[in-house]
Amino acid sequence: MIQLAAFFIVIFGLKFLSPVLIYLILSLFFTILLVPIFRYIDKKGLPAIIAYAITLGGFVVILTQLILLLQASFQDFLAHLGFYQEQLNLLFHQMQTFLHQYGYSLQGVNSADFFTIIKQFFAKAGGFLSGFLIVVIGVSFLLFESQDFGKKVSLLFGNQKMVHSFFVSVQKYFLIKTLTSLLTGFGVAVMLFLFHIPYVFMLGFMAFLFNYIPVVGSIIAGIFGTTLALLTVGVENALWVGLLYVVINVVISNIIEPKVMGDGLDLSPAVVFFSLIFWGWLFGIVGTFFAVPLTMTIKLALQSSPKTEYLARLLSK
Repeated sequence: MIQLAAFFIVIFGLKFLSPVLIYLILSLFFTILLVPIFRYIDKKGLPAIIAYAITLGGFVVILTQLILLLQASFQDFLAHLGFYQEQLNLLFHQMQTFLHQYGYSLQGVNSADFFTIIKQFFAKAGGFLSGFLIVVIGVSFLLFESQDFGKKVSLLFGNQKMVHSFFVSVQKYFLIKTLTSLLTGFGVAVMLFLFHIPYVFMLGFMAFLFNYIPVVGSIIAGIFGTTLALLTVGVENALWVGLLYVVINVVISNIIEPKVMGDGLDLSPAVVFFSLIFWGWLFGIVGTFFAVPLTMTIKLALQSSPKTEYLARLLSK
């Protein structure tokens, strides 16, 4: 009973601290991606401090340019949001008229809800972009201590081999997921450019970003891009855009990624799905992006004790 109470105290404590912990999670993510680059430069014979400065400086420059490009796209899109809302309302009215002829109705469905969700998404995205400096500071400290961090975690769990295997698995997951997400974003951007869809960079970035979310991420990005295509280039082209969204994601996520990833992080599909819900509730949209590695961290903690090792096995495939 005491253990159960302690569990809920920890969960709601994490929920209370989630606005702060989100930046820690983002900092850890970028650090994991930067550590291989830092070590590669370091092995070239340069002093560690120079390798550190090059890695961190390159990260800041790239992230700054990315944020500036995204802000410009966001602002332009929001400036034209009223026009797209009018177009969607007109299309919605035409659909209602068409379905009414066959005795069907769209009663209870409101096209304005779609744009409410979009505004909420861009508001949250703007909040994350404003926290850029916090993430950079976090990455600078974590990257500086990256060589000793693994040793400290090994002391905590008491099994250096298991901790090393965990870090290798998580790093492999993030690196491969980032590369396949970049490939997805690039493929989507090229496809949208060929169909003359506006905001190619923004939609390509969304395809890249949402590819991190298991199960539903690519679907959300596809719905957004296909809807914008419907409002700008017509029904026929929008159907092609939607179909190509599916093709790109199936080829990359279902064929290329599993072959490169191998066994991945050894989590069952059901665990991945429910972890998406749990971490999404706990940390919001950031939790959905990092549902898999966060669940893998819990699995590592459970494996470290003989009393809870059976729970870790339940999470496995």
